[in-house]
Amino acid sequence: MKLSMITLHAFFWAAAICLVLQVPFVQARMVTQIVPTLTVTEEYTDNYFQTGSDTFEEWTTSYELGFSVGFLNKRSKIYLEYNPEYTDYKNLNERDGLDHNAGLSAAFQATKHTTATADITYDGHDGNNTGESWEHSASASVDSQLTKTLKTSLAYDYSNSFDQQLRTGDYKEHQTYTAGASIRKAFGPQNSMGADFSYETDNYQNSDADEYESYEPSAFLTYWFTRKDGVGTNLEYEDKKFEMTTGNDYETIAGDIRYIRKITRHFDGYVKYRHYMSDREDGNHVIYHPSVGVDWDITEDSGVSIGVGILFNEWDNNNEDSTDPFLDLNVYKIFNFSPKGSLYLTASSSYEESDEEAASLGYNINYQAGFYLSYMLARRLSSNLFGSYELQQFKDITNRQDDTYEIGGGLAWNPLRWLQVSTDATHTNFKTDDASRENYEENTISVFVRFIPERPIRPDKVLSRISLEKAIFD
Repeated sequence: MKLSMITLHAFFWAAAICLVLQVPFVQARMVTQIVPTLTVTEEYTDNYFQTGSDTFEEWTTSYELGFSVGFLNKRSKIYLEYNPEYTDYKNLNERDGLDHNAGLSAAFQATKHTTATADITYDGHDGNNTGESWEHSASASVDSQLTKTLKTSLAYDYSNSFDQQLRTGDYKEHQTYTAGASIRKAFGPQNSMGADFSYETDNYQNSDADEYESYEPSAFLTYWFTRKDGVGTNLEYEDKKFEMTTGNDYETIAGDIRYIRKITRHFDGYVKYRHYMSDREDGNHVIYHPSVGVDWDITEDSGVSIGVGILFNEWDNNNEDSTDPFLDLNVYKIFNFSPKGSLYLTASSSYEESDEEAASLGYNINYQAGFYLSYMLARRLSSNLFGSYELQQFKDITNRQDDTYEIGGGLAWNPLRWLQVSTDATHTNFKTDDASRENYEENTISVFVRFIPERPIRPDKVLSRISLEKAIFD
């Protein structure tokens, strides 16, 4: 597949940023490293097309020759890589072929208070195949600490992917563009306020009902009027329009207010009320949502928040008013329980009018939870174990429920400095009561052998919440 114009534009734009920001640092000490690698991968799946009946087994062998170059100095890190890969299918011989994969990662300290990052990946899989997903992506962000108490952030993400639609189960190619901006202001030791804005579009290669355009501004305020008593409030708005379908466009306004009581230094209790109003073409939808819960060691990007509440649904269309119990989850926590091991936990819940991948499925409730455990068994032997669960309940049009379970793990062995051997196994179980999709189970096993003369330098790769959830849920 040829690079699209937007991918070329993004690559040129990121490269230009690299050059511009590198100029002031030319005289600084630069470390340069070129690393070739060779990776041979054997993979087996017992249900390649993820069907409930007539499952199809497949074995693939891939040979990847990689080249990476890294540049590192005091204020900038750049990592470039090119990895051509040939894949040989045992049964689907028509899919044998050579793919060209490339990537760029960069991090810059542009000024004392401003940092910029850029990431671009190009996955060269052919878009004509069915049942195998791929993604080309580009992202860039700039974070600035304007004053001691004021910071801003700008972000842009682009994705061109071939993946499975939630609504139909079909594999289709589409492009997603997301641009966002945020501002945060702190006042006092614990008080803060801020605002966010994002714009997103999703366009399919062939016209599709899931194409949309959305605008989402939001704002928040947290204020402590005593050392132990505080209040938090949020206000959100979304305007979402689908390109082809009628009756699915909507506008939503949601807001919440909660009273917070500090129990210990890192543990709070709260009582919250959230009001949700949706103006839809087929009738308005209002949710009254009271809840109580606890927060443990909550920061901007980590902590545990669990609440229990009830959703009182009021409909203007043919749906009957209803009540649903709801578990309010926002969990991302890292436990470094020893120098050898770490445990990552993530969980979240939400309700909204339409998932971005399911235009015609209407109002839905979503829960997802997962974990990732890494542990060094010996000096040259490491292990990992992960699991995830996702529940989606579509309460509006289809009364559909989807459950997805996944469990997996692996071992990585470095018998020699230049040799890495690893194996992974994953079990996936998908269940739905929708007639248009099938239940299925899939088991995959992979074995990797990699020859690498030395570890490449690159921008620090931290397992953030976004990267963790992408790895265990996608």
